[in-house]
This record gives sequence, C-alpha cells and structure tokens, in this order.
Amino acid sequence: TEAQKQTVTTIRGHADFAAGEEIRLVIYPDLITFTPKVASSCKINQNGVFELSCNNREILLAQLEIRTAKSEFFIEPNRKYDFTINMDAEMFKQLNPQDYNAFLQINNNQNDPNDINNRINYFSSYFNYVFDRFSFKIIYDHDKASCDSVKQLLNSKFDIRYQPLDFYKSFMFYDASQLDEIYWQKDRDSLYNKYLNNDYILYNNPAYMDFFSAFYNDYPFVSQSIDLDRLMVCINDSADYKMLFNEYGKDKFLVNERIRELVIIKSLGMLNLNYPEFDKDKILLFLNNIEKNSHFNEHKPIAENVINMVSKFSDQQLVADVKLKEANGKDFSLKKQKGNWVYLHFFRTDCIECIREMMIIKELNEKYKDSVTFVGVCLDFDKYKLQTFLNKYPQFDWKFVNFNQQYTWLSNLEVNSLPDYLLISPEGNIHERYLPSPATGLIEYLSILMFHLEIDDDNPMFKTNKQ
Repeated sequence: TEAQKQTVTTIRGHADFAAGEEIRLVIYPDLITFTPKVASSCKINQNGVFELSCNNREILLAQLEIRTAKSEFFIEPNRKYDFTINMDAEMFKQLNPQDYNAFLQINNNQNDPNDINNRINYFSSYFNYVFDRFSFKIIYDHDKASCDSVKQLLNSKFDIRYQPLDFYKSFMFYDASQLDEIYWQKDRDSLYNKYLNNDYILYNNPAYMDFFSAFYNDYPFVSQSIDLDRLMVCINDSADYKMLFNEYGKDKFLVNERIRELVIIKSLGMLNLNYPEFDKDKILLFLNNIEKNSHFNEHKPIAENVINMVSKFSDQQLVADVKLKEANGKDFSLKKQKGNWVYLHFFRTDCIECIREMMIIKELNEKYKDSVTFVGVCLDFDKYKLQTFLNKYPQFDWKFVNFNQQYTWLSNLEVNSLPDYLLISPEGNIHERYLPSPATGLIEYLSILMFHLEIDDDNPMFKTNKQ
C-alpha cells in the first residue's frame, strides 16, 4: 500500500470555460494498439476547478479530455501538476460529440524546466526547425551530408545517445532515428543493429515504439525468411503456437524472443484485419494463449487489446452497459432491452439527413415494432434539445434518448459521422455495426432478417424471445 501511494500522480487546475463539464484523464499504457484507458475523471466545479489522479509506476503518454477536445502530454509517477486549461469558449460550444479534432491549450503553472514535457517539447521544436532546413535534400536526394548536418546541430545542443533507462534521452535517441530511417531505408541491418539489437524494449516510450512499429510493419510479409505457406499451415491447420514461434524465429531480426513475441502479437492483428484467408478463430486462439501464458508480463495486456480489436463488432461482442438518458431524465439501459432486436439510429437535432431517415424509420417501426425496438440516440450536448425536437416531431413515436456524455462509448463504436446505425441482437450482442442506411437498403435488410425470424426458428442467428 505504501508503495502504491508513492506512485500517485495528481493533476489539479482550472478550466474556467468548461465549468460543470466532465474532464477525463486518459492514459496509453499500450503503444502497440494505442488503446485508451480512462484513468480518472471528475466534474469541473462552478469555479472551474478540477482534480484528477492516476496510479502509475512509469512515465506514460496521456491526454486530458473535455467533451471531445483534448491535449496530449506525459505524466510522471509521484508528480503533482497544476494546469490551467484554455479553449475558445464559442468554439467549445460548437463541438459535436462525434468530432475528435479540437485541442485544449494546457499551461503548466509550475513552469519547471526539468518537467519531461518541457524538455521533450523543446527538443521536438528544435528538431523540427533544423530538419526543415535540410528536409528536401534528405528526403528527395538522400543526401548524407545533409543528414550529418542535422545530427551535428542536434548533438551540439542535446546529449543524444543510447541510454535506455533514461526516458528523455531514449525519446531523443529514437525520435532522431527518423534521419537514419530515411538514409538507411534499404539497410535494415544497420537500423536493427543500432536501434533494436539490445536488451531493452521501451514499452512506454512513444519514440521507441514508433520506430519499432515502423520497422516491423506488415510482418511477416516483408520478411525474407518467413515462408507464408508455412505460416498458413501453422495458423490454419496446426494451430500450434510453438511451430508459429519457431517459424518467426527464422528471421534474423526476430532472434530476440521478447521482440519476436511482440511482433507475433502485432502481426496476428494485422493478418486478421487485412488477410481473410487466415482463420480468425485460430488467430484468436493464439492471442488467447499469449494473453494467458506469455512469459513476458508486458505482452499480456497488449494481446488482450489485440483480441478486443479482432473481436470488435463481432456477433459475440456484448453491447456496453452504458446509461443513456430519456428526454424526461430517466435512465435508459441497452442491457435491459434483451429479447428483441434493437436498432440504434445516431443523430443530432440539426442533422437534416437524419430527420429525412426518420420518416422511413417511422414506417419500419410501425411494421416491425413487435420484433425490433427502434431507438434514436441524440448526440446533442444540450439534453434539452431532445425534448424540443420531440415536441416539434410528435409523429416520431419510438424511443429516443440522449447519449448522456458517453464519449468513450461513442469512440469505441467509432461513431465519427452522422447519421449512423447499429443493430443489437436479442441476446444483447452487436449483430451488425455497419448497416445500410434507411434510404439505401435497411428496408430490404430487415425484411430478410424478419423473414428468417418467421420461417426458421431453429437458426440461432435469428432466434428471439418473440412468442
């Protein structure tokens, strides 16, 4: 317990423009999948004051988020931060819940020159400045003298060398690797020997992991040593992890067993997304094995995140039990809608195309209301807009709810544009994430779905509790 207390990071501050709003501290402990994790959240009080905390044992990439505005920074263990957060108030009011491109301005009131953010920001700014001066010759001419000039300028101001136990120096070392990546792009041996052939994997360092991901991108397809036919046998036919591990081990850049397993995790996710000839169930079998039995503890949560990516939007994925709000303020739980199909229609009250689609949904609701529960999910920040909307359109007589500030839920569902749709099975699973729109095929889709419901009660894909 005492050790845990010593690693608590606290962030206090002011965000006057967002009084009454929720602020979230999001961390990224896995830089392979970049899966966000909400470490802490609180409501900004009426004086604009907030306080967040995070129990972290190492420097982590993090974000502060208010609504869908965010800003990225690093948090150090056992540090107390004092931030002032600013944003144009009018721009903040105009944000839409499905927009993720607004930025918060974070000012550290402590003004500590030794703070990791100040040091990295200073290095990155100078690196960008000197690189821009020589970028044309480096990128287009592969001019070694220009690369050397940038390195010389960087080394004149910074101590850039391999020092894996120092986060800041490691960040500089691997961030500057961009120069060698450009100049040595065909010399993978030199890149590997300088940057990867060592005893450390810097899991929490974005500069290292950026280099790692770029070097091992599209493995095993770029490997000269891994036989793809043999790989297909390992995965689809044998489902033998030891055989797969040994197949990857034929590559000279995967001699390090820790690196090898991390590349296997990364590439299994890639194979599932881009190459349907590889058996998805077998890929999940390998990933589950790593998640449960890996000798490297750092790999277990990464494998779990890749499993979630592979399984995302499958008919086995349960819908998150989020609390939405009806127009009258009552809670609405998707989990309690089991028994019928549930069709979610994401909209805003000022979305003309969304309203046009509701005219079609009205007809579908009348036809299928005994089997399908239609739910309009309003993405307006202002909850009162939903009641005004329903008063204006009384003919829309199905269920309507407000998203109730469930930003993580929207992000996980990848609701990035409107209108958008989701179909939930009677068992409470995501049956179909990307449906045809009401205007371009939903009528036919539901007709086929309901047809199977009526004539093939033994088909589990279409089974409901309908009497």
